[in-house]
Amino acid sequence: MAIDPSSTAFDPTQFDAIYPPGVERHYWNICRNAILARAVRAAGQGNVLEVGCGKGLVVAHLRAEGIEARGVDLANVPALPEVSAHVRTGVDLFDIAAEQFIDVGIVLLLDVIEHIEQPAAFVERIRKHVPSAHTFIFTVPARQELFSNYDEFNRHFLRYDRSTLRSHVDTTGKRTWKASYFFHALYPAAWLQLKLKGARETRYVVPVTGLQRAVHRLLGWIFLVDYFLLPAGIPGTSIIATVSEPQR
Repeated sequence: MAIDPSSTAFDPTQFDAIYPPGVERHYWNICRNAILARAVRAAGQGNVLEVGCGKGLVVAHLRAEGIEARGVDLANVPALPEVSAHVRTGVDLFDIAAEQFIDVGIVLLLDVIEHIEQPAAFVERIRKHVPSAHTFIFTVPARQELFSNYDEFNRHFLRYDRSTLRSHVDTTGKRTWKASYFFHALYPAAWLQLKLKGARETRYVVPVTGLQRAVHRLLGWIFLVDYFLLPAGIPGTSIIATVSEPQR
């Protein structure tokens, strides 16, 4: 069955809410970027391709960390100036010649597949289009009991647990698989907020003042310690998974 690429593209309203200028300073992105950089380094050799990269926030972070990364996104939004040469927007990955990806060893799908009605078929299509990739790294929103107006605003089909995620990204069950919840400490707060208010904010509030930025940096590192110290199976509001191909 054909996969409608428009199903994954954010519209301008969603981009303005989720990716306002300076959102990289938000504790959520500080923590996730640090976790991702570690996962990419652990994945082994090969350049990085982020599918659904938005404006290139993660690409910019990885390149600043010395990791060769580039990205592509369906949405016709301007890339961050510092990575404009490495990010292509307003284009479908599958319209780009596969030969341009022969150096890619690691594919990132970061908070992407929850937007897709048939994620398993979509991931397999990427595997065929980028056959040199030996590792896929995914992040997804976690725990269906936290599904809210935020997910509806962003056109999410679901929030994941680890078993559902594996069924969507490793249909053979033969690939090397590692997955962990993160933002463990946010889970009870998010659950309680939904019970009390029935809704959550759909817009990121960017730290502006020096004090706000310092608080967000501290929170980012607190949640990073949370990720490292707590067991992978304790529920959190997100999941990160690394899926590697069998040895060839």
